[in-house]
Amino acid sequence: MVDRIPNDGEVVTLADGGRILVRHLQPSDRAELAQRYLELSPEARRLRFFNAPGHLSERLLDYLMDVDVPNRSALVAFALDDDGTPGVAIARYSRSREEPDTAEAAVTVFDTHQNRGIATALLVRLADEARQYGITTFTASVMWENRGLLDGLRAHGADVRPSEPGVASVRVALPEPEAEQPLAELHEVLRVFADRANEAIGLKFTSRPAHRAERL
Repeated sequence: MVDRIPNDGEVVTLADGGRILVRHLQPSDRAELAQRYLELSPEARRLRFFNAPGHLSERLLDYLMDVDVPNRSALVAFALDDDGTPGVAIARYSRSREEPDTAEAAVTVFDTHQNRGIATALLVRLADEARQYGITTFTASVMWENRGLLDGLRAHGADVRPSEPGVASVRVALPEPEAEQPLAELHEVLRVFADRANEAIGLKFTSRPAHRAERL
């Protein structure tokens, strides 16, 4: 269930009855991003950010907070039923300069809120937004050690190829909204991404200063 609310947000009721607020990342989220990063386990940081620092520097925070729709977008989820309405998840894309119809996508869900359908809710909305701006393909970098995720993505039509050492490059086509069956298949691929979040899925968000663009 989804309810539209003011200020660029939706209240989404999850399958377990819990509610999340989904909206775009805002400058006021900066401090919470830094704090929530510290609450990730070292292993989750490594698999999500690869060479992950112990904390987010001001320079890295500048990079992660740099959102410029339609080229870079980020959606965040807040747990409305928890004290303080904490941020619990983020999904984002960053358009490629070399391939303007392609964007790198990533998702992170805080440990205590995994397996609730939050990642799927964010990724589906992110894909819908990306299509509106001419993006036809999502890409992600996934560690080869995460065979379960890669096998699941292949099974639903994703293109998986070698990238840098130890890393696979994944490409997922985003069909037009009117293409009902391909869209259903896309949602299944995004569900595979989301379902593996509890296993530290290892999506790399490339830190290229010239491409600046994250939050938790």
